[in-house]
Amino acid sequence: MGTMVIRTWTEPDHSPGFRARMTYSHSPTAEPKTMYTVDPDEVLDAVRRWLLPHTGTPHQA
Repeated sequence: MGTMVIRTWTEPDHSPGFRARMTYSHSPTAEPKTMYTVDPDEVLDAVRRWLLPHTGTPHQA
């Protein structure tokens, strides 16, 4: 199984102020990837996409 690290912060002088950086890999030997977003829903979607290959169950909306 890989690793995902999520860092969130706010930038009060920007709209939206929410910021997130996600660094993840799908296996211990894989090169990590990084993505940035200002949308909390995009963070949740990325976590779901990252978890699905590890759960063995199909996505249910």
